[in-house]
Amino acid sequence: MNDHEQELFKKVRNTLDSGLAQLDSTITERLRQSRLQAVELAEQKPVRLLGMPRLVPVGGFATLAVAAVALSLWFTMRPQPLPNKVAEDIEVLTVQGNLEMYKELDFFQMLAQTHETR
Repeated sequence: MNDHEQELFKKVRNTLDSGLAQLDSTITERLRQSRLQAVELAEQKPVRLLGMPRLVPVGGFATLAVAAVALSLWFTMRPQPLPNKVAEDIEVLTVQGNLEMYKELDFFQMLAQTHETR
C-alpha cells in the first residue's frame, strides 16, 4: 500500500472505532457473537456427501439424465423404409406390354394417388 492508501485506511478505521464506542453494549455483544459464529462456520469443512463435494453428485445426476434421454431418443427412432423406386423402374422395363401406357405413367400415378386419398 502506498502512503495515501494507508492514510485512508487509518481514517476509516478511526471512524469505525469511534462509531463502535457509541453503540449500546447489547448491540456490540450481539455483533461480537455473530462474528465469532461466522468465523467458526468459515473454519468448518464444507459439507460432503460420501467424501465428495456437494455439487459432484448433482453434476453426475445431470449427466446421467442427459445420457438417458439421448439413449432413449436414439433407440426409439426407427429407420423408415426407403421407397423402392429401382424395383418399379425394373418392372416397367421388363414387362412386355403396351408401351404407350408408360408414356402417360404420371397420369396413372396421379389417378392412383387421388383414389387412395378418397
